[in-house]
This record gives sequence, C-alpha cells and structure tokens, in this order.
Amino acid sequence: MVKDMIKNEEKISLLQSYFFRNGLLLCNRNKELPDIDSIGGDLNSIVTLIEQGDVFYSKLYKNRVSYLSRELYYQIKPYKQRVQNLTAKSKEIFNFLEENDIANTKIIKHILMLSTNEFMTCMDELNKELLVTAIRRDKTINANWISFCWGTFLQWEQLKPLPKIDFDVKRIKTLLLSIMSEKQINNLIKSIHERNGLNNGYI
Repeated sequence: MVKDMIKNEEKISLLQSYFFRNGLLLCNRNKELPDIDSIGGDLNSIVTLIEQGDVFYSKLYKNRVSYLSRELYYQIKPYKQRVQNLTAKSKEIFNFLEENDIANTKIIKHILMLSTNEFMTCMDELNKELLVTAIRRDKTINANWISFCWGTFLQWEQLKPLPKIDFDVKRIKTLLLSIMSEKQINNLIKSIHERNGLNNGYI
C-alpha cells in the first residue's frame, strides 16, 4: 500500500514536471506526440491532476483525448467555448450540467434519453470546444479505464483561481514547440481560428 502511494506520487511528480514545460499530453500512445505512458505517468496520476484543477481534459488535438496544462487552456480559451455553435443535443447536455452541477455518463444518458452513440457524438463536440470536461473520477474499472463525472468548464475553473495570463499566440507556440513541429502548431492554431473564430467572453 505504501509502495503504491510512493509510486503514484512519483508519477504525479513526473506529470507535473512535464506540464510545467509543455502544454499538451495525449492519453493513448501516438507516433506524433508524447502520451501518458511515454513520460512515466499513468491514468490514475493524470486523474489526480484533473481533480486538483491542474489539468484540463479535452479532445483538442485531432479528436484525441488531450490533456491541457492550465496555462495552455487559458491561452486557448478565448478562441473556444462558443455555446451558440453547438448542436441541439450537445447544448442540452451543456445546459443540464450547468444547471445540475456534475454528473456521470449514466445519469446524463438517462435524464436526457440519449443513446450511447448520441452521447459520444455530443461529448466529442463538447470536449473539442472545451465546454465540458472531466471534473473527478466516477469509477475505476481497471488500470487503463476510469469513468468520469462531467462538468462545465466553469466548474473546472472553480477548482483553482484563474491565473493572471497575458493572452499571446506566441506563448501558445512556446508551450507546444518542444513536442510539436512549427507546422503542427500552426495547423492547430489555424484550425482553432477557422472553426471557432475569436471569442472574448462566455456566450
């Protein structure tokens, strides 16, 4: 038990060190970018950082589960979170979470009468837009599978005070340059602008 706690603390420390220097980490193994395993972390340790408000769960990069550092999240935030662009069912989920605090997958599907496919499609959209994110662990199924309780980005932001950040595209590049080529970064920034435009406030 004690050994497991020490190992988990070591993994958390490795992840914290990584996010101090870099803005994005993928969940699953990928040839293009670092993932949890490749830097010495695991799913349990990344969930701890999510629950502390240090990491934001998203699908920002190519619809893959992408963990964002607090700073990268706040740098990208002005270009995302356009509620008015959501599909009707996705907006239902967002409104439900906004009104009822956090909820797990089972409750959301049951209350809003969504099929599994409908729920997954909507969550992909909401996770890409940084509107809905994982707030805390729901159940641990095994070492590679943890279910979440979901909430809005505002609920995640309340976990820790908003940092003082000067919004700057150059800073986004700095947070990604050690793990992405300049072309990859420019494509990511371009896709954010093209799909979402500039949004300076919560709509």
